[in-house]
Parts: sequence; C-alpha cells; structure tokens
Amino acid sequence: MRSLIEWKGDEVGERMFPKLEKLTIRNCPLLKSTPNQFEILRELVIVRVDSEMPLLNLCSNLTSLIGLEVYDMKELTCLPDEMLRNNISLQNLMVSGCGEFRELPQSVYNLHSLKHLTIGNCTNFSSFPVPSEENYLTSLQDLRLLDCDGLSSLPSGMLEHCRSLETLSVSCCDNLVSFPLHVGEMPSLSYLYISQCPKLISLPSGGIHHLTELSELEIGPFSEMVDFEAFQLIFNGIQQLLSLRTLWVYGHGHWDSLPYQFMQLSDLTKIQIYGFGIEALPHRFCNLTSLGTLRLVRCKRLQNLDFSYVMPKLQYLCVEECPLLEALSDGLGNLVFLEQLHLVNCEKLEHLPSRDAMQRLTKLWNLGIKGCPKLEESCTNRSGPNSQWSNISHIQKIKVGGSTIQDLRY
Repeated sequence: MRSLIEWKGDEVGERMFPKLEKLTIRNCPLLKSTPNQFEILRELVIVRVDSEMPLLNLCSNLTSLIGLEVYDMKELTCLPDEMLRNNISLQNLMVSGCGEFRELPQSVYNLHSLKHLTIGNCTNFSSFPVPSEENYLTSLQDLRLLDCDGLSSLPSGMLEHCRSLETLSVSCCDNLVSFPLHVGEMPSLSYLYISQCPKLISLPSGGIHHLTELSELEIGPFSEMVDFEAFQLIFNGIQQLLSLRTLWVYGHGHWDSLPYQFMQLSDLTKIQIYGFGIEALPHRFCNLTSLGTLRLVRCKRLQNLDFSYVMPKLQYLCVEECPLLEALSDGLGNLVFLEQLHLVNCEKLEHLPSRDAMQRLTKLWNLGIKGCPKLEESCTNRSGPNSQWSNISHIQKIKVGGSTIQDLRY
C-alpha cells in the first residue's frame, strides 16, 4: 500500500475495530492521516511511514499503550510529550532509523512501568533529558543507544535508581564524549556494552567487580585521551565476577599489552581481542582454562601465535586482519579440542603448522581461509614443493577464498 495517503475512519459515533489491541502499519510512505478511534490499543508498530502525522493521530486519544515501536519515519523529530504522559503504562519504547529524531521529552521519566528503551540509528538524536528530583526510570530493564552520532553527552543521574537494569548498551555513538556511569548502583546488570565510542573520555566508575550478575561485557575503544593505565583500572577486581562468560574488548594499536586482570578469568568462555598492538598472546593466557572461543581481530602487530600450552576447552579460533602474522606454529597442535579454525585477511600468512601438528587436531572439522593469498595458493595446490594440502586433507570441511574445496560431512 505504498500509495495510500489517507486512511479514513468510521462515521462519527462509531468505533473502528473496538477490540483491536495490536496494530502494525508498514510500507506506507505517503500516509498522512489515520483514524484515532482505537481506544484500547496496546501495541503500535509503524514502519517506513514518512510523516509523523499518522503517529500523532493514532495516539491522540490513547491511554492504553504498553508497546510503541517506530522505524524509518523521516519527519519524526520528537515524541509528543502529551502522548507519553497519557500512556504511563508503556513498557516498551523503540525508535529506530528516524534520521531527524532529535530528543526525548521530559515526560519519559513519568513512564514508571517502562522496561525496554531503544534509540537506534537516529543520527541526529542529541538530547536525553535530565531527570527531575522525583522521577526516575525505576522499572527499566533494557536500555540501548546505538548509532546516535548526534549524541555528545548523557546526563548525570539518568540511570539513578535503575536497580532492575539488566542490559545497558551504548555503542557506535561517534561523538559521545561524556557518559557518567556509576555501575555500582546497578546490581541486576547482566549485559554491559560500552563500545566503539571513539571520543568517549568518561569511563565507568564504581567498580565493575560489583556487578555480580554480569555475564557479558563489551568495552572500548575510547578516546585517545584515555591511556592504557586508565583503561586497565576499569577491570580491577574483575576476577571476582564468577558469572562473567563473554568479554569483547577493544583497544588501540599502540597498546602493546592486554590488561593483566584478563589472565585471571578462569571461568571465561568467549573472548574477542580487537585492535590491540600486541605482538603475541601473553604466556599467562593459558590461565583461561574454560575458554571455548577466541577471536583476534585487527591486532596489526601480531607476529607470533604460539599455543605451547594446552587450552583444554578451546573449540573455536578466528584470526582476522593481522597483517604481520606469517605462520602458525606447531604449538597449535596442542589445541586438541579445536573444532573450527578461521583465518581471514592476514595478507602475509603463508604457513600452517606441520602435518604432524595438524594431525593432532582430531576434532577439527571446519577450516576457513580467506584473504590470505599465499596460504590460499599453497592449500589449493594439491601437489608441488610448496603444497600444504597434506596438512589439511583430513579436515571434513575446507573453505578457501570463499569457495568450498572439500566437504566430507555427507
């Protein structure tokens, strides 16, 4: 219904769809007007409607909304203050892909039942209101601010009394400088993502180690003004978090080491190390005895990857965009539980471990190589002096350069 301009209501005095509780309007970019007779509507979703008038019409008489989602509404600049005041039972609020959306009204703090709030891919969103002395988002469980390049600061106290908050994600906000965050006041937090905000200079305070329910942490990189020592301090006491299972950490290319606290995370099962200037993994990395997934991405000084120690649970290893890495040592053969190995965009990578070392990887069933031209050539050439085919021919699935060259699973 891309050409629909006007959706007419019923005659005066008659209610349209008197029992309707859920309404979705999708792909009606020209729509300008709608009825306002949906008095018990509880969930409203509007997708790819350019004008904000349908939203205003629909909500003018509503007091029953518990869910509102707005996607790709070109003309939306702000949610009407009155609409939020009239729908105090709202539990889910999402605004995404609305390029002109700039701010939330002060009345957002009146939504004491609000559990989920997401502002995503709204490039001009620049203002989150300062909480009043009495009103806070006390029921909030999930807050996500994603790809909001107009956002430069978030107000102090916006998350005060959010003791039910379980997920906090502030990511890819290119101009965010200030976000005063005292994590010690968030005892329910399980998922914390403060990442890819390259101008952010205010770091989480209050001690991450107080987040006793934390299971996933994604953090960094921050402004170049934040030095490695200050970044490392964030992780003091992190070994006390027995629930932490997943860590994605972003650094800077001139940081030649990892925070030492990581070597104490014996219960960690997944880690991604992104953008650090390390030349090799530290020897104490073997302390991560529960690690099942390891991703090394854009570590552009990485030259040596030697697993001379046993990592008894490592099943998945990915090395991506490490341009100085030339060879994988025979120590890889110690990863006897490794099931999947992916090597991506490592231009100088030329040598796999020896045939004997690769044969020790009896559980390895999936090998992927892409963007490694020298290695791709030697692995697809099944004969000749430089061929490494015999090193990998026992692996069930082999994908090189985007093409599957062997699949023995069927």
